[in-house]
Amino acid sequence: MWTRPRQRVRSWRTCLSLLRHSGAALLAALAVPVGGLSLAINSKWRLGLSERLGARKGVSRGGVWLHGASVGEAAVMARLIPGLEAMAGGVNASLTSLSGRDRLHQLSPDTKKALAPLDHPWCVDRVLSALDPAALILVETELWPFLIEGASRRGIPIALVSARLSDRSFQNYLRFRPVFSRSLARIHGIGARSEEDADRFVALGAEESRIEVTGDLKLEPLAEGRFPDVELEEVLAGHPFLVAGSTHSGEESAALAALAACESVGLKLALVLAPRHASRMEEVARSVIDSGRSLKRRSTLSGGGLASGEVLLLDTFGELSFCYERSVGAFVGGTLVDRGGHNLLEPAQFGKPVCFGPYIQNVRESAQLLESSGAGRCVEDPQALAEWAIEIAGWTGSHPAGEAAEHLVKAHSGSLGRTLSFAEPLVSRGVHEGA
Repeated sequence: MWTRPRQRVRSWRTCLSLLRHSGAALLAALAVPVGGLSLAINSKWRLGLSERLGARKGVSRGGVWLHGASVGEAAVMARLIPGLEAMAGGVNASLTSLSGRDRLHQLSPDTKKALAPLDHPWCVDRVLSALDPAALILVETELWPFLIEGASRRGIPIALVSARLSDRSFQNYLRFRPVFSRSLARIHGIGARSEEDADRFVALGAEESRIEVTGDLKLEPLAEGRFPDVELEEVLAGHPFLVAGSTHSGEESAALAALAACESVGLKLALVLAPRHASRMEEVARSVIDSGRSLKRRSTLSGGGLASGEVLLLDTFGELSFCYERSVGAFVGGTLVDRGGHNLLEPAQFGKPVCFGPYIQNVRESAQLLESSGAGRCVEDPQALAEWAIEIAGWTGSHPAGEAAEHLVKAHSGSLGRTLSFAEPLVSRGVHEGA
């Protein structure tokens, strides 16, 4: 029997919907034993589980759904929120990690925020139905296929901002190019961090006409009001100190050796250790005590300044930037061991000399910016880290690397304005169509 074209289209949509829900049911069935085992083994998975399954309370419908991964992205999101609120009338934020959600609450307490839903059609649809966003804005590399597909199916404009692809991510995505090329085709605009990032997105299948280089939001100067803690400030005011931030196993011992090297040449210095993962706090505390050092824990401070030779273990989240700001210099971890590196630019925002190891595949452009400007130095091993520490701690007055860091940040300011200008047409379109 002949079917009219409109009926034929409707039939195809019905078939696709059935296939989608059948696939979702299969994914859910496969996930039950794995998820149950994960919940039984790791209690942290139970925290915020309802939010990960798509529950939302007290949210306002419409506005922008802004999504990022963790603590570093939370700082970027906090910069974007005032401008996005002005465009769309409101922002609902989501983050993948608990620490990221908590950090955004510190930086933007009035913003509605929750943990991101699992990338499953049912969880994603539940949030989309609750929020009914005018636009979806993803930060950096949050390319979740079902989230993007779900928003696209509802006609919601999608943008990726401060978009980046590290060496490792790029190679991983290339292996699954057919999957991610479909996701990228559904994104209406990509505000890339750099020309290299833009080229990588094109290589993965993004339309070149939809990409604009808007800059790295992590280089945007920080706004005032970083919530200084009186107790922490009192401790940090005690003595000059170096920071070893976002460290992994093996890097704390290198930082402790650098402190000993400074002392061996008569320098009076303290050290702040900020491990990347909370699960390692006890391990790091034991290593400090075993080294013969006096240890203070941020979570149990009882007053008194940090003395020469002492170590402060930053076993809280959201205060690393405050420690960077008060330091004489910073080593950024994940770089002396093969983890690819973390946010190298954060100390530079405060005009501090930055040091990092050779494993920088996730932050290569940031490392190149720091080295070429004179604001940062790559060290090959713990001995070279110790030599850098001696130079920084022994310098009288403002170190040239710190001055270079200040100039670097000023030279690259403006990424926030460019990003908001880039996103504005997409957000306005979504607001207008949803009105």
